[in-house]
Amino acid sequence: NHQKLYDFFKTYGGKALDIAEDEYGVPKEEAIHNLIFMFGLNAVAGFSLYLPTMLRYVANQGSKLHYRLAEEARNAIKEKGDLNFEALNAMPLIKSVAYEALRIQPPVPRQYARARKDLIVESHEARFLVKKGELMCGYQPFAMRDPKLFDRPTEFVPDRFVGEEGEKLLERVWWSNGPETEAATPHNKQCPGKDIVVLTGRMVLAVLFSKFDTLTVRSPTESKVVITSLTPKM
Repeated sequence: NHQKLYDFFKTYGGKALDIAEDEYGVPKEEAIHNLIFMFGLNAVAGFSLYLPTMLRYVANQGSKLHYRLAEEARNAIKEKGDLNFEALNAMPLIKSVAYEALRIQPPVPRQYARARKDLIVESHEARFLVKKGELMCGYQPFAMRDPKLFDRPTEFVPDRFVGEEGEKLLERVWWSNGPETEAATPHNKQCPGKDIVVLTGRMVLAVLFSKFDTLTVRSPTESKVVITSLTPKM
């Protein structure tokens, strides 16, 4: 219930609450409720739709990818001494897989807005005049599977975002209603929970493959997966 969430953030949100009060002048009481809102509303859609999608695609890739993920996770944890942010940042393949799941099946496929002024919308081949007040709809899967931007766009490519050239492609990943390389602000209307969603996806993969070698799943619906088997690490 709400009180339990409040107590959790009051107990464990120490540094974030201090920053809110000291740097932004937001009272801790108000900051706690802002955190509850962000995690509960802005992130829940990402978690409930994104995590099952990610696990389904990873499972369907088979043991070859699973062993690569397991090796990367375990080596990073061993080198850094624990599963912490430093270790997580030493897992480029896991990071790429988390982003590829968001690219190939964005958790919020449609976005709507009314034009605040006359504007020109451009595609690769054409330009379109949108009049002030007209309703626009953006369909994420079309953009995220654009063959002019992504090689093999309809395929799940685990290491698509690995390396310098792969990192550059992140500015083309718009699942959060804006480039992945930009931060959410009150002005650009990107999802405030974007970083939490990606971080959680990476953490889920790191924890999973630090303990298990392979997994299989059954997926009754797009938003639901049932893990049917896990192979413990040897």
